Amino acid sequence: MSWQTYVDDHLMCEVEGHRLTAAAIMGSDGSVWAQSASFPQFKPEEFTNVMNDFNEPGSLAPIGLFIGSSKYMVIQGESGVVIRGKKTHELNTKMSRDQVASPSRRQAKQWSLAFMMSQ
Repeated sequence: MSWQTYVDDHLMCEVEGHRLTAAAIMGSDGSVWAQSASFPQFKPEEFTNVMNDFNEPGSLAPIGLFIGSSKYMVIQGESGVVIRGKKTHELNTKMSRDQVASPSRRQAKQWSLAFMMSQ
């Protein structure tokens, strides 16, 4: 089975009424092995930041994860193995003296992504 077949038939398939909007398998050098048509174009520095977070877990948390110029908030993951991100469309942020930033309740559609490192 090719990597493209794996992306098309396994990663992009529907599971319990849900499906990914995009998927890709990439080498640690940034080369694309397979991807869905909807997967965004990585900028080299975006991929470098992802790889740096595998080597230095937590380095993306303060700056965010950018894929195709879209920003994702880095959420729960497994150090050196999995990086998870969450993008919220139309996320408002409120600031106060007591908290640096807290999302307001006005949140629309949400997307998630995960990067996994093969050992």
